[in-house]
Amino acid sequence: MSNALIDTAILHRQASARPLDLDSLPWADGVNPENWFAPESMTHLLQSPSYRHFNETEKKLYARTVAFAKAELFIYFEEHLLAPVIQRLISEPQRFSIEPGLLSCLRDFHREELQHTEMFWRLLETAAPELYPTRNLRIYRSYFSLKLLPGALRQFPDTLILWVWLAMFIEELTVDLYRQYRQDDRVEPLFEAVYQAHMMDEMRHVSIDHHVLEALWDTAPRWLRVMNVGLLDHIVSKVTSPVAAPRAAIEEVLLHSPHLWNHRDEFFRDIAALGQNMAYQEAHYSRETLPRTFGLLDRYPEMRALRKGFPAYRPRSLA
Repeated sequence: MSNALIDTAILHRQASARPLDLDSLPWADGVNPENWFAPESMTHLLQSPSYRHFNETEKKLYARTVAFAKAELFIYFEEHLLAPVIQRLISEPQRFSIEPGLLSCLRDFHREELQHTEMFWRLLETAAPELYPTRNLRIYRSYFSLKLLPGALRQFPDTLILWVWLAMFIEELTVDLYRQYRQDDRVEPLFEAVYQAHMMDEMRHVSIDHHVLEALWDTAPRWLRVMNVGLLDHIVSKVTSPVAAPRAAIEEVLLHSPHLWNHRDEFFRDIAALGQNMAYQEAHYSRETLPRTFGLLDRYPEMRALRKGFPAYRPRSLA
């Protein structure tokens, strides 16, 4: 894998040359409620039969809650899961065999993750101050049943090394999300600007992940990697086969459109089937949308055990 790595010195210089300036984003413009807060392509049920029941107003309302859920997902992942793990590596670089160049990149990484959390909180507060009077997650507060996961990852970052793959997946996902915002001219400009700023940092973070993968995953014994693949499969499935976010979005629409209550069970059946809905999986979590993640999965035979996490993943031989 070494030949494909971008030098850590280059990555560190890039972070210094293009720092994220949160105040430069168009917060003062506010948001136009007539705009879509998320592109229609981002909605969970677009590829499901029940989506036909929505009119245009209901589709836009549905997308609004989907946009809030996506922002909350990044807040949870970056603030509560990834930043503490990176902080642990920074605090004990010798213990975890972090060489000086990578250490500089991880310091950039940690600072930027905290900036991203602040950015997404500002976005939620600007778009829906009535829903976010305080900085508490609304949609995901009871979704992540693995409540011990963040603490465990921080305590054992070189044993529970699945976090590296999880980071790479979520970070590369930002590139595809920005692509969707850019291609839908109905979306709110502030949301598009936030996702562009997010994507610019995360593209570099994916390259840093490659170095961490080489330092921690490549040096781990096979039995440990196999164990981590099993855990990774379960955790990633919480994102690729979502329940909380699409249900919250449907409930919001039902509050405003009582005539849709007759279809409530149909909506929920389609939500439960997202993990087996290959049109949905190909649109959101496929080799086309996650080329770098899937390309790296191909390099590791143990990743062929992934089933629930990436239903659209079909390993390719590198021979």
